[in-house]
Amino acid sequence: MRIVQFVAVAVVSFSLNACSFFYANEDSLKVAEVGNSQLFETDIPEFLTQENSIDSITQRKLFVDNWVKEKLLLKKALENLTENQASFEKQLENYRNSLLIYTFENQIINQKLDTLVSNFELKKYYRENSVNFKLRKDIVKAVFVATLNNAPDKDSLEFWMFGDLKYFEEDLIEFCSQFSIACHLDTSEWIPLAKIKEIGKLSVDKKLNLAGGRNIFEDSLSTMYINSFQTLEKGAIAPYSWVKNELKSILLNKRKIELIAKVKEEIFEAATLNKEYEVYE
Repeated sequence: MRIVQFVAVAVVSFSLNACSFFYANEDSLKVAEVGNSQLFETDIPEFLTQENSIDSITQRKLFVDNWVKEKLLLKKALENLTENQASFEKQLENYRNSLLIYTFENQIINQKLDTLVSNFELKKYYRENSVNFKLRKDIVKAVFVATLNNAPDKDSLEFWMFGDLKYFEEDLIEFCSQFSIACHLDTSEWIPLAKIKEIGKLSVDKKLNLAGGRNIFEDSLSTMYINSFQTLEKGAIAPYSWVKNELKSILLNKRKIELIAKVKEEIFEAATLNKEYEVYE
């Protein structure tokens, strides 16, 4: 495939240089020639012809050498490829048509697509299709705080972390703002278990008490406090909040498909009414 792409570019390059051969200034100095392709002084970028320095001379020689190598490679490709292999008109036409349609469809989507997706729609789709949304990793609802061992009020921090959190939220926020290395205090948000292990530098042999949650891990520099409330393992049905953004993307994509299908049908019906096409049987 890469060879085909290269030859396509080379053919275009060959055509352009052929044009420059017919329309080149008659007074322009010929610099190099490979077969029917010719490189003139006027074809060399201007910034390589103005400065008479060692660097510009080197760069100019590199430009000419690369031109020669490309033309030789093109010549060899044309000598070794069959006529069908060297013909790209159909591929280029198909690519151009696909690009035009893609651009037009995106214009329609940008102009007409309703991007507002209600929570009702999201939850309805989730209820009807929840079995299709399986977790690809272990996730957990937990709060955690990692802090240096020399941080003040560590006894208070432990009391706040494993007490009734609703009463100590402000204390925890204030402590984290001053002394935490990392923290997460949202009790409603699901987070990847791997994220907690990575932050706490927890090795795989350290088991988290995820069912009901008092976890304290300490090394020579820091301590991590983890209070976990709920866990879901890889392969379980993902909770709604975890896949909400994915649900929105799915519903928007369905709308895009439906919108494009509707526009296609409208164009077809209008063309049929105006007799813009004929089908021969």
